[in-house]
Amino acid sequence: MLNGEFKSYWSETASYETIVPLINMDFDGLKSAVIEMLSGAEVKVNTATFKNDTVNIQNRDEVLTYMIHLGYLGYDQNRRSAFVPNEEIRQELTLAVREIVV
Repeated sequence: MLNGEFKSYWSETASYETIVPLINMDFDGLKSAVIEMLSGAEVKVNTATFKNDTVNIQNRDEVLTYMIHLGYLGYDQNRRSAFVPNEEIRQELTLAVREIVV
């Protein structure tokens, strides 16, 4: 900070390496949902389906809920929707989406 140089603390975390394969599975249009959120939209999510079992994730809502738990997404309880909470995370998710095999 003294030199006026700042870097994202979020970069290169273990959780980042976890979400790339999950997004790549593209459950129920997950990749499209992430891209929508990167452009500023909110995406509906049913958080009740996630049982804190990261080994047996089987649908889009479970991946999105896991990403909320990890802090990659924010959650609006009133609208029951997920969103990208800030620019720092938007940049990391953009990198994650670029790494996904098309």
